[in-house]
Amino acid sequence: MSKSHGRKNRARNTSRSRGAAYAAANAGTLHQHNSGPSNKDLQPANPGGWGADTAPDMRTASALIGACLERCAPCQQSLAAKLLAEDPIVLAVTAGSVYSLLAADEQDAGSLASDAGQVFFRALKSSPPGDGRSMVRCVELLSSEERSALLEDALDLWTFFGHKHPGLMRGQTTGPRSASPFTFTVPGSDPTNAEPGTVLDLSGLAHPARYGVRADMTLTGFGRVASVALVPDPESPKAGYDDLHERLAWEPYIPEGLPEEDPAWVLKVHERHGTLLGIVRLLDATLLPDIPQEWRPDAYDVILWSAPEPTPVSTAWLETAREGGSALLYGPLDLAPATPLAPSRLLAVHARCVFTDRL
Repeated sequence: MSKSHGRKNRARNTSRSRGAAYAAANAGTLHQHNSGPSNKDLQPANPGGWGADTAPDMRTASALIGACLERCAPCQQSLAAKLLAEDPIVLAVTAGSVYSLLAADEQDAGSLASDAGQVFFRALKSSPPGDGRSMVRCVELLSSEERSALLEDALDLWTFFGHKHPGLMRGQTTGPRSASPFTFTVPGSDPTNAEPGTVLDLSGLAHPARYGVRADMTLTGFGRVASVALVPDPESPKAGYDDLHERLAWEPYIPEGLPEEDPAWVLKVHERHGTLLGIVRLLDATLLPDIPQEWRPDAYDVILWSAPEPTPVSTAWLETAREGGSALLYGPLDLAPATPLAPSRLLAVHARCVFTDRL
């Protein structure tokens, strides 16, 4: 059995176990998701600083974050709609809580954030300690579409920080403290009196296999195609052939060959700037094992690479990718090999190109 065939079978088995979740969502009986922070964890220490007399009810936000961490698509959809219909302070606290992680180290919300996310982040950065009123006001002024985009950005961050290490949001150690931990503070709280769940060690978050990329063109039997080489990070010993083959099920590279397009793999390209945003593998949302797979465009199984900053490509590469709608991903590529690289040590996958404004 090929690696890709085995992965597809595992994906179908996973979808069987999720069938009950879809049925529950359709029946209006969503189940419990407790992987995320609790209602109390999310509530600001000083509601008055947010313009509220009492602490906001964050139960929907708690369940939604848990559903994101547990990759429960039907609950995500239903709970997101419910949260967006609640008081604006709920969305403001949900986003403000996780954006506080960036505020101490980042000048902006990142090139992948929506316009609404950038505006909200600026509101957070300009807020005095303990004052969340400008964030609430920001949410109140957003349109429904902008609120939805802000929530999506916030959930992406919650998923990033907690999907593989849910203990992060409860103050549990996730790995060696090789770097100083961030202090996660909700406006109004005192970092010196931090309760469990407020100090986060981020050193164990990232997958140990890290890559850079190089955009190029590859000659195949179908002509020149846009391609992207995966370059292992020299400081990431887990990155390389075994990782791409065993963990990601990439197939052997065939010189001048072009594998069948794999709909699970997507190369994200910025629709306006033409820069590379990231490489992801989509989550399989197939409901029944005997029907073709359906890949959720908004739920990721793997984020193989995300651009730390805009990664430009040539005009020729961009035109070829737009025309073909796909790109050949291959690797691992050593940019300074001691000996010529043998094609037998390369793996590849044929990914779709999606032109969008965010990862």
